[in-house]
Order: sequence, then C-alpha cells, then structure tokens
Amino acid sequence: MAEANSVSAKVGNQSISLETGKLAKQADGSVVVRSGDSVVLVTAVSAKEPKPGLDFFPLTVGSPAASSGARVDSPSGRR
Repeated sequence: MAEANSVSAKVGNQSISLETGKLAKQADGSVVVRSGDSVVLVTAVSAKEPKPGLDFFPLTVGSPAASSGARVDSPSGRR
C-alpha cells in the first residue's frame, strides 16, 4: 500500500498543495489539489495491457457531471 504524500508551494500570492495516496485508491493514480477555497480531485486509470493495432497513445477524458446531462459552468460553455 502506498503511503500518503503531500507537497505545498507558493505560486504568486497563492499557496497550492498537492496530496496523493489518501483518496481514490482503486484508481491507478490520484491527486487532490488545493488552492484557497478550491479543491479538485484528479484521477487516472489505465488498461493493464495495450490494445492491439494502436500505434499511438489515446487519451480519453470523462466527466461524470457531463455524462449525466448536468450543466457544467465553464468559460468554453458560454458561447
């Protein structure tokens, strides 16, 4: 079992902290990022074996809120 790690840094006038090893233990990797009042959980999973016939690294981003039909406020969604 991996142990929890935490790193903090000051960027400009904001403090940012990165924490891994506590949440989303079923994912292959996860990080909790904190800055001010904002907190984001980022997770990544991968297949154990490569898919035959692919000569590139496909990246897919999934959002449970977007797939459920919920409206997500973002600058790109305000057109």
